[in-house]
Amino acid sequence: MGVPIAPGSMPNAASSGAFPAAAPSPAQMPQPPISQPAMPAVTLAGTSMAGVSPANAAATLGSAAMPPQGGKRLVVRLPQVGTRLESKRGEYEVRRILGSGEFGAVYDCVGPFDQVYAVKMIRPANRPYQEVHAEWARETQRLLSLRHPNVVYMHDAFEQDHLFFMALEKCEHSLSEMLGTPMQEGLVIELARQLLAAVQFLHDNDIVHDDLHPGNVLIVHAVDRPTVKISDFGISHELRGAPAVRPDVVHHKIMAPEVVASGYTSKQSDIYQVGLLMFWMLTGEPAIPQGVPYQELVRVVAEGIPRRRAEGIGTPLGGLVAKMLRRRDAYRYTSAKEVWADLRQLPSWQNRQLFPIK
Repeated sequence: MGVPIAPGSMPNAASSGAFPAAAPSPAQMPQPPISQPAMPAVTLAGTSMAGVSPANAAATLGSAAMPPQGGKRLVVRLPQVGTRLESKRGEYEVRRILGSGEFGAVYDCVGPFDQVYAVKMIRPANRPYQEVHAEWARETQRLLSLRHPNVVYMHDAFEQDHLFFMALEKCEHSLSEMLGTPMQEGLVIELARQLLAAVQFLHDNDIVHDDLHPGNVLIVHAVDRPTVKISDFGISHELRGAPAVRPDVVHHKIMAPEVVASGYTSKQSDIYQVGLLMFWMLTGEPAIPQGVPYQELVRVVAEGIPRRRAEGIGTPLGGLVAKMLRRRDAYRYTSAKEVWADLRQLPSWQNRQLFPIK
């Protein structure tokens, strides 16, 4: 999950939907978001979110309240280890609290037929009941309609005691756990291939994910290769035929230049975020520095430093990533399948020893 978008200049209402070409001047620079604290991303088996470490998650969960509904304030009891959650499809017993954030938590559960699930709860966070319900309904509907081998699978969705849950397939870990040292180009391209296949599928359905960070890219280990699963559609957007949309929430550590310049996100923004992931896999370090002030993040993105860093890799794959990270979305790849068309021609893929076509 990201943070509320920082106030910036409103985009020009051009019929073409084009973004302003120039990056904001220092005087126009957006201010950092203040309504939600920037919390470290926590990897969760089945989804991810900002929040506390899994080891301390249990301490943060107890009871929560929602604003008054019809004059009555709802106080809800959050699940603990041993809690049994009831669905029409069966019962889910909480074994572990995997992680907790401001707007959600994920539990390791044994469900129907003794299968293991990652059960995600939408946390009330003192929000109106209708708002929490709408968020749950939106994400469940998208997961139900977006069936793809590289999108996390939702098995069940249900409400219990004014709380909303989704039973998701349990994945082994996130991409975050694979980062830190450079990967071989063949592995980078295989992971990118699956990411791009999922992103193209989303875009074909007019969906922008807008939150493609390492914690939201989950991994299942198959017989001959890792399988990528994109998760967490909490801040995704339906374009409904429009070229771009103004998001309410932005994960500022992976924001694309058009978000900085105009406050809008588009399909090209997802391409940019996949480029950031590929740079991290290829070099072992992020293209946008972590742990720096918001104003510095804005400067790095607005000045095109990630693209220059990718060009500095000095390989054909580095040059391809640099094109994905161009500041002007008009000069990036136009689609995920266009990225793959170039990726599959690289010698490191053509001459690979692993990951044969099945």
